[in-house]
Amino acid sequence: MTKYHEKPKHKMSKTLCAAAIGLALHSSYTLAADSVVLEKITVTSQKREQYINDVSIAVTAFSGEQMDALGFESSTDLIAFTPGVSLAGDIGGQRAIFNIRGVVQNDYADIAEAPVAVYVDGGYLASTQAQTFGLFDISRVEILKGPQGTLFGRNATGGMVNTITAKPTEETEGYAEVTFASFEQKRFEGAFSGSLNENVTGRISVMANKMGNILENIYEDGAEPDTRAGTEGGGEDGYNDDTKAVRGQLNFDLGNNANLLLSANWADSTKSEGPYQVINTTEVKDAAGNVVDVIYAADDPLGCDAIQAGVCVDGNFNGDPYRPVQGGDFNGNIDPDGSGELVNKDFAFDDQNKIESKGLAATYDYEFDAFTFTSVTDWKNFTRVIGLDSDQTASPELIFQSDGDITQFSEELRLNGSTMNMKWVAGFYYLNIDTEYLQGLAASPTGGYLAGEEQNTLADITTDSYSVFGQIDYDLDDDLVLVAGLRLVQENKSLDGQLVQNANLDDRVIEVDDTATPLVDVALENDKFMWSAKLQLDYKPNEDTLLYAGVNRGVKAGNFNAPLGGAFSTYDPEVLLAYEAGAKLTLMDGKAQLNSSVFYYDYEDYQSFSWVNNAGVVFNEQAHFTGAEVEILLNPVDALDIMLGASYTDAVVEDLEVASGIFVDTTPPYTPEWQGSALIRYTWSLDSGSIAAQASGSYQSESFHNARNFTAHTIESHFKADARVTWEDTQGLWSVAAYVNNLTDSDHEIIGFDVSGFYGTTQMSYAKPRTYGITVRRNF
Repeated sequence: MTKYHEKPKHKMSKTLCAAAIGLALHSSYTLAADSVVLEKITVTSQKREQYINDVSIAVTAFSGEQMDALGFESSTDLIAFTPGVSLAGDIGGQRAIFNIRGVVQNDYADIAEAPVAVYVDGGYLASTQAQTFGLFDISRVEILKGPQGTLFGRNATGGMVNTITAKPTEETEGYAEVTFASFEQKRFEGAFSGSLNENVTGRISVMANKMGNILENIYEDGAEPDTRAGTEGGGEDGYNDDTKAVRGQLNFDLGNNANLLLSANWADSTKSEGPYQVINTTEVKDAAGNVVDVIYAADDPLGCDAIQAGVCVDGNFNGDPYRPVQGGDFNGNIDPDGSGELVNKDFAFDDQNKIESKGLAATYDYEFDAFTFTSVTDWKNFTRVIGLDSDQTASPELIFQSDGDITQFSEELRLNGSTMNMKWVAGFYYLNIDTEYLQGLAASPTGGYLAGEEQNTLADITTDSYSVFGQIDYDLDDDLVLVAGLRLVQENKSLDGQLVQNANLDDRVIEVDDTATPLVDVALENDKFMWSAKLQLDYKPNEDTLLYAGVNRGVKAGNFNAPLGGAFSTYDPEVLLAYEAGAKLTLMDGKAQLNSSVFYYDYEDYQSFSWVNNAGVVFNEQAHFTGAEVEILLNPVDALDIMLGASYTDAVVEDLEVASGIFVDTTPPYTPEWQGSALIRYTWSLDSGSIAAQASGSYQSESFHNARNFTAHTIESHFKADARVTWEDTQGLWSVAAYVNNLTDSDHEIIGFDVSGFYGTTQMSYAKPRTYGITVRRNF
């Protein structure tokens, strides 16, 4: 047998905010002049440095200074203030995935790559598990909407998130920042940068976050309603975090127009099992046994296991078509307080899930007379060990477990240049990904299905992707620019897959018997040639106006399904033809910025992820999306900053087979029709420095957590509000910020998975409750 790998406490009182406000307002004040939201940000979203208002794509960017001022700590904090961007993910939110304009593939498997590409310092993150990362010592983050395949690869149909870390400096500088917050959270980040000798500079950045448990587990082994023994040692509290990360960089000035940047990074997270909670749900079937809807069990007055053609039927093969308790699951379990912070589940450990990442990179630049040559070499490794209670109750049912090891290497060789009337970029890109993936279900001896055994799906996948690309910006006249780009991709993918079943000796560890004969043993290939292209016109009649319109062809590579149960298969690349027009207008003598866009997406072979009873599979479908976005940044008076955003998305996946022979137009998961956000910040100058008061809120309309869009798959519309007060001294050395997140203590749903057919339940995670905190920062 081979092994692969306290209760919630609001420690910070409300007096923190009151104390910070009172201290700052104790002295006389005048208005301060600096604007946070209208900061002039230089971005590299087109593989060259440009002022963001000169970039003819829909892009939202935040500088490191903005993120510090606005209180962003994680990559997902950016979502609320970016029109058209929402959150998907799994493991109760421990892994988050960006959904841009409805383009999402919520496949939880480590073999999947998202349709929104994520880059850090020019290096692609092939694993979706790596996309939830802490924002520490960051220069800026750029969120690009729409296909970006011409310049950034084959998996950017939805867009991309481009993160640039702070780089070494010649002058000695640094900072240290500490946060104390609710649930015993303690967070530290810091950086130190400076010259090591005449031609070498360096920077070291660190972050550590420790947060106690939010969920209180009241589980008692052997207690009613299910007296069977649960997982040994289980029943611990959960929804915590213990993360450490470090990044080091060395920059070498090689002279003669040459420069070399070396970097290394490492991060490690230990968390509880996935912080899901249980909602009891019921399958509704037609006469043929097809599941045509899922409803809340509380809405079924008869308390059926399942409903078929209007009649109660046995759902868990115990000979009884009724549940022990109306509104409960198949075993009589009911969540102790609904969406509150109490849970009752046996497989629950505060240190179950472990995620580690590490990477090395080298960026070499050489400036020739007519062009610049750049080489970006990047290596990364991600490992993940995951376990969670798939029924999320006190019953000893199946345990979901996953173990992933992903190693990737990429090399980009790029030339950038310009002539009198043209800017151009061309290059070659190679990506290799080796994935060892294992996922399965395990049952204790007292469980029903798989009693005392576990069944694991093993997949080894190799990806080799080669591409050449180029793009030009050609001046047709002083005001009009033609943008044209092309990328050619050859992708070779292979999978070796097995399904193995053997004894389960330890619930917390994935075990595979190397001597057992596989139940399934397959070898699959999925080699494809793909291409992306872009054609666009930019019109810039003056410095304050940019109008653009164009068409973009994006592609996302095909891949493999390796679901629980071992039903291995392939699916084809998706192709997106995107039509978009937009405007960027600077108004009110530079005190306002208005960015807007409209788009229409026409998909061929859209990759739709459907989740049914502990197994998920991607199918190719047809789809079309229509939408519009607007973003307004205002600094009407020197002391006042306002940021407003809104988006509308009408996304339709055509004729999705929601049940055998039943085809329905559906909405992609985690895609609200309407989104809106607002932030207002007011700054006073004081004798001791300045104080800023900030309030923000975000709204999203109803969406679904499952592609089938059944009744109980609904994520209700919700609004979330935050507040923050920051004091900074006159020299910009010291700052103190007090904040309250989720002011109204909203308990809205975040991520869900339907397992009604197995247990009569759905896994659901909820927003973190109201939290208070204080952050102290010292710059030097």
